[in-house]
Order: sequence, then structure tokens, then C-alpha cells
Amino acid sequence: MEGKLQHKGRFGFVLSETPGKPDLFITGPTLKLAMNGDRVRARTLWHGDRPEGEILSIVTHARTTLVGAFLAGPLPALAPEGPGDPVLIIDNGGLAPKDGDLCVLRVTRWPTLAEPPAGVLTEILGKRNDPSTDLKFLLRKHSLAESFSSEVEQAATSFGDDVPSSAWQGRKTFFDLPVFTIDGSDAKDFDDAVSLEERPQGGWRLGVHIADVSHYVQDGSVLDEAARERSTSVYLSGAVVPMLPFPLSDNLCSLRPHVPRLTLTCLMDLNADGEVTHHELFESVIRSVRRFTYEEVESLLKGETALDVSPSIQNAVTRMGALARRLRERRFGRGSLDFDFPEPYIVVDDQGWPLDARRRERGESHKLIEEFMLLANETVAQAMADVPFLYRIHERPDPAKMEALEKTLRAVGVSVPTGLHDGKPAALQKVMAGVRGKPVEPMVHMMILRSLKQAVYSPKNSGHFGLASSNYTHFTSPIRRYPDLIVHRLVKEKLNGVLTPARQKEWGNQLGELAADASVRERIAVEAEREFLDLKRAQLMACRVGETFDAVITGVTSFGLFVQPTTVFVEGLVPMTELKDDYYLFDELRAQLHGRRTGRTYRFGQAIRVRLAAANTEKRQLDFSLEPTPRPNR
Repeated sequence: MEGKLQHKGRFGFVLSETPGKPDLFITGPTLKLAMNGDRVRARTLWHGDRPEGEILSIVTHARTTLVGAFLAGPLPALAPEGPGDPVLIIDNGGLAPKDGDLCVLRVTRWPTLAEPPAGVLTEILGKRNDPSTDLKFLLRKHSLAESFSSEVEQAATSFGDDVPSSAWQGRKTFFDLPVFTIDGSDAKDFDDAVSLEERPQGGWRLGVHIADVSHYVQDGSVLDEAARERSTSVYLSGAVVPMLPFPLSDNLCSLRPHVPRLTLTCLMDLNADGEVTHHELFESVIRSVRRFTYEEVESLLKGETALDVSPSIQNAVTRMGALARRLRERRFGRGSLDFDFPEPYIVVDDQGWPLDARRRERGESHKLIEEFMLLANETVAQAMADVPFLYRIHERPDPAKMEALEKTLRAVGVSVPTGLHDGKPAALQKVMAGVRGKPVEPMVHMMILRSLKQAVYSPKNSGHFGLASSNYTHFTSPIRRYPDLIVHRLVKEKLNGVLTPARQKEWGNQLGELAADASVRERIAVEAEREFLDLKRAQLMACRVGETFDAVITGVTSFGLFVQPTTVFVEGLVPMTELKDDYYLFDELRAQLHGRRTGRTYRFGQAIRVRLAAANTEKRQLDFSLEPTPRPNR
């Protein structure tokens, strides 16, 4: 078989890429041939519940550089981040690191059965737990570019600071219509703006105006090559690694208020039921009348007033709220799922040190923008169905996972509707509605989410299971997502009549590779963002080791309990070794631990008292211990 190696130290797994086929367990000498993440060829030596095998050869190395801590000594080495043995340093590259410094190493000798890997130092990043080092370390680990080349920066600044009137010749203008943006208070780039008119015959005309990034980032240009390589912006606490240089992402392509900006508009006519009866796509130019924050719109939707908001704009926001609720009802009516997990964010100071961990609230203003963007994405995907196109797909779940989910739900007392076994969205939606507001709700949401497949980009339209949508794409964020930029190019080529059969064939030959690359880069960005969040949480809590907290159990595993304090939005583990009052058995079906002697049970959502035992910034994890609970009087 062929697959990616997941190195665990003394053993590893070649991850299966065939549904229903288990991973291949690897141990012994051939494990030395590969490094974590390498794509390998392997063969099975023993079949069974856990097949075992050996590595035959390396197909591709996961990376050519490693990041880790410098180990001084007679034979200096680099202890790489994550699993794997130290790598010998055969050349310091003229650098003089100190023991423990975080460094970058370029691999010059790959491992064989006879020799371990070795390499040359290329960079000293600094000491661990320094905010500037933390960021560089994470970027190097995931091969994320920290800066743009001078050639790319020069190309970005060549357009100037303003949009000249000559640039909007032939475009539809929206200067007399209240168009505005709604974003988070800390947002720097504004991809999308919205407008709403009431139609004389009833219903609405909704405008979704998206920054026309493709006007500046031409196919094959140095800007395009840089954007494709990055594929997505990466958002880290207090910092952003943008897909485009700031002269574009923060200025010319950002829909700032009171200045003209080039856009691609999806104009949709909707009837009283919120159904799209007609749509238009065209190149446009807008002048946003206001930059709203979610908090300001939330106040307006509640009937409150805001500074510098005219009655006409306030009425437009109120009407948007009503339309968004109607769209949401329609979407749920067809079986769309809605996972309302609290989004964490870290408050940092000017140097990057964490000050607090909070939940980012999701109110009606967030849902308003979500509905409008979802509708625009669907409408554009439907309009482009007759030509080569890039879709955002979410395939139906695996039947075996649905069967396992059904058994677990029944075991924890959740009513299971018909159709769940077949993986019907409406059935999953009923499950989620049945646990709304109950302590078990977050656990059920997480179980459902883990039973579903990942959404990916694809030139083949397989529909979007989670949204219960037959046509879906990503059209609304071209400043920060390369697939959206590709979608804009395709839309504009069709509008301008240049999407000839020959050109369609060209697109057809390259969309598969574009989709695969974008899906991979998206997962890397998500992993980097999660790692940085965990690191900042560990740094935040390092000074609170020894403190006790009221907490809630958020996960139950065979190796312990995941817990979340109620006063700070972090999560950590109570290892099984800390449950010293009894021998606990893990009930996987019911997701609970049960004491064999005492009968004490720990389950999801249960309130407990914990003490922070350790905050490990190197492993980016928090360890808790249980505080003793008073025994009831007998």
C-alpha cells in the first residue's frame, strides 16, 4: 500500500486511503527509513484486526526543513518538533546557537537503515516562549511564508493607493444605494458588502458585492503565483499571514467606506418567501457608506440606535434582519445543519503575550451575513453549472460511521429518527433539534461533526451535504482564499464571452490540481491556527498552575477526561492516572468512565472541581487534577 506515515516514536502507522481498510502498523528497523509525514510504500506482513507491515521505500518527503530545539554536545543535534528522534547537525552554517534555542535545519542526508538523518542549520529563531519566536517557529514548521518577495511587494504597490475613475468605465455603479460592510471589530480587510432594496411588486432585491481581486491579481502574474502558493490567509492571535500583500489586502481590494472600490456583484431578486426568482452577475464599483461592526448591527437589530446612522440605513439593516431569518428558515426547512460551536479567541498585548481567552459570541448580525453569503455562493454555483467550475463540496457520510453514531446516540438516551442510518441531513437536523438547550447538546454536535466527511474543493459537483445544497462554491472571500479568486476569474470570463470551448478545455485540465492544492493548504492553515491557539492558552495559564476551578467535562476518552473551566475559555486533560480513588472502565458506547468499586461515573457535561497541575507550552497542553468531592452523608 501507499500512504502517509504517522510517526509515533518507536512505532508508526501508514494511514489508509481506502475506505474500510485499516491503517498499517509499522515497527522495527524499516521505521528508520522515513520521517513523520513522509509518503511511503509499504507491504503487509501480518493480517488481522491490526495489520502490521514494513516500509519498502519513500515516495515523497513531507518536508526538506525541520524546526526544533538545538541540543548542544559533542554531537550537536536538533530535537524536531513532534515525534521523531533528534537529527544530527553536520554543519552549523556559520551560526552559534545556544542549548535550547529554537532553530531551523535543512535536511541534507535522508535516513537509511545504516545512517540516521542529518542536516545543516539555516536559522536561529530564538528562545521558546518569546512571542516573536513563537510566530516564526509556527510559520517555519508549517512552511508558511512570513513575508513577500520584493518583486511581489513592488507589483502590489504599482497600482497606487486609489482607484481611478477610468478603472470603473463600463461597470455598473452603486453610488446612490446604501451599500455597507459588516465585520468584526478587529477585521482589517473587508471582502464583502451588502445592499437591500424593497421591490415595488413585493419581495427584495439583495446585492452581495465582493472585492474584485482578480482585476489586480492577473492569471500567471507574480502576484498570482504568490497567492496560489499561500492559497489562504492564516489568522493567528494578534497577527495575520495574508494571502496578498497589504497594499492590496488592506487597501485597494478592501471595501473601505467612502472610497470607490471595484467589485463583482451578485444581484438577487427574492419573493416574499425568500426564494431567488432572478439573479444577475456583473462587474461593478461601489462606495461603501459605512463600515459596521457586528456589535453595532446587533444593536440596530434589537431596535436600538447607533451613532452616525441615518434612518434609511437603519431601516435597511432592520429589513436585512427579517430577510436573513426567512432565508434561515428556508435553509433549515430543506435539512441544512447548523453547528453552533463557540469560537475561541485570545486577547494579546502589543508584544503578543496572551491576556485572556474568551468566547467569540455569534449573534443575529453574524447569522445575517452568513445567510447572505451562503445564498450568493449557491446562486453563483447554479449560474456556472454549464461550464468548468470550482465547487465547494461536502460528500455524504460513510454508512458505517452513521451506524456507529446511531448506536452511540441511543446509548446516551438521544431519540434517533428514521433516516439517520442512511445519513439524511434532515434526520441529523432532528437529532440536533431534540438536544437543543440540554447538557448533552455540545457532545451530540461533536459526535455528529466527527461522523461527517471534510468539505473540500472539487471541479466535480457532488453537492454540499451539511448545507443540504445541490450547488455550492466559495465566491465571497477572494482577499483571503485563492479558490474564490479562481471562481471570480471563471465568472468574469463567462460574463465577457471569452470562455470558449478551447478555454473551457484549458480550465478543465487545471481545475483538479488547483482544487487539490487548495484543500491541502486549507488543512495546513487550520492546523497552524489551532496550534497557535493552544500555545497561547498554555502561556496564558502558566502563571495559574496550582489554582482550582469550577469546570465542565467536555470529553471522555480511554486515557482521561477533557475539562473546561467555567471562568476562562481553555481546555485541558485530567489523565486517567489522576483518577486515583478507583479503577475506572471506559464505556466507549456511552462516552463515560465508570468506577468498578465505587460506581462513580464521569460523563460529558458533568460539573466538577479541578486544579491546574501543569501548563506545558512545549506540548501546548494543560493538565488538570480532580479536586476531591465531599462524600455524601450516609
